[in-house]
Amino acid sequence: MELMLLSLKTTLATNVVPILIAILFFGLIILIHEFGHFIFAKLFGVKVNEFAIGMGPTILKKQGKETKYALRLFPIGGFVAMEGESESSDDERAYCNQKIWKRMIILSAGAVFNLILGLVVCFFLVSSEELVGTNEILQFYEGSVSSQKLQAGDEIIKIDGKRVFSDYDISFLMQRNGSGKYDFVVKRDGEKLELNEVPFAKRTSGNFSYTPECSISSVSAKLKKVGLKDGDTITSVNGTSVATGEELMAAIQADTDYIYDLTVKRGEETLAFEDVEFMTATVFDFIILGEEKKVGNVIESAFGYALSMGRMVYLSLFDLIRGQYGLNDLAGPIGTISVITDIAQESVISTDWSQLFMILAMITINIGLFNLLPIPALDGGHLFFMLIELIVRKPIPQKYVSWIHAAGLVLLLIFMAVISFSDLWKWISGVGFY
Repeated sequence: MELMLLSLKTTLATNVVPILIAILFFGLIILIHEFGHFIFAKLFGVKVNEFAIGMGPTILKKQGKETKYALRLFPIGGFVAMEGESESSDDERAYCNQKIWKRMIILSAGAVFNLILGLVVCFFLVSSEELVGTNEILQFYEGSVSSQKLQAGDEIIKIDGKRVFSDYDISFLMQRNGSGKYDFVVKRDGEKLELNEVPFAKRTSGNFSYTPECSISSVSAKLKKVGLKDGDTITSVNGTSVATGEELMAAIQADTDYIYDLTVKRGEETLAFEDVEFMTATVFDFIILGEEKKVGNVIESAFGYALSMGRMVYLSLFDLIRGQYGLNDLAGPIGTISVITDIAQESVISTDWSQLFMILAMITINIGLFNLLPIPALDGGHLFFMLIELIVRKPIPQKYVSWIHAAGLVLLLIFMAVISFSDLWKWISGVGFY
């Protein structure tokens, strides 16, 4: 009996609880967003017909004096249905009959509430740490490469032309480049210095786990796309035979390009893979100074983290447009829930919740900023037309606005369907999401 209870507890901790946490996270982000629209609509006296969390069929509902409150089946969105929001209405309390500044505040409130949630979570994360991180280098590890140009006491101002708002920026901006050489601007002894091509060592990162017999597991998504699988045994690297884990790592580290010809044994088969590119990571060879927590530096650091995450959204979008990332690198609702579930599983086991709350902050800030982009069907698209209305001093005919937003919605739904199909394929094929 005790064994059965222990097994049930383990199953709940490793499977059910993480999924519930992922759903609750999405629900909280959606609730905060829609509540922003809702509360300002109510404050301005706009008639709200329905406040819904989720999409699809209604599973719970309660009729208030004026507003129906509903919980719907699929936790992938929500809405606030205001009178006169998508069509004309004679009701003086209708959304369409409000002054433009009120409509703009109501529309932007959802995204702003998401950003506020992100800031609150960042404040919680900083407050939970023993020390508050800074941008100042405290010391270097033995064998440091970057100390050829950087010095202890340097305050990092910019990396590759981008402002460093927090210590979180240092890792993100360097991983974004990934070249191993970076342009720094630092403050040293009160003076700003430009240090070009500061060198850092690189290493392979998160490609797989291995046994003493060179059998590999937890193979990264990148290597699974090439054809490697969990359980494969690597027998040679770039023509060099390997029989132990130590020999495998030595052969991998010997090639600083991190592109390999591999020979793999899979059951009775011997397979060859050419030009296999491994994931790499920059070796951060210095330690950042941590300060004792005070109200002022905790608030400053929380704002810095939020700014860092917000800028990461736009830089990643820019990188996507440049072609640095492909559709396979994106994750839709299924992929996002899978990532949250995996992190939640680790958090439940380790009882360390910081990574989970970091993901919450990143997602809610991401959603807040993405909704402000001037894309038809999003809040930012509606705001864009209102700005035009402010400039030309007359509203754009509603039929044209509706057509544009309808077309934008169709394109967004197609895009989401493609991403969701990609998520589903990764899940079925076991490629993984990161």
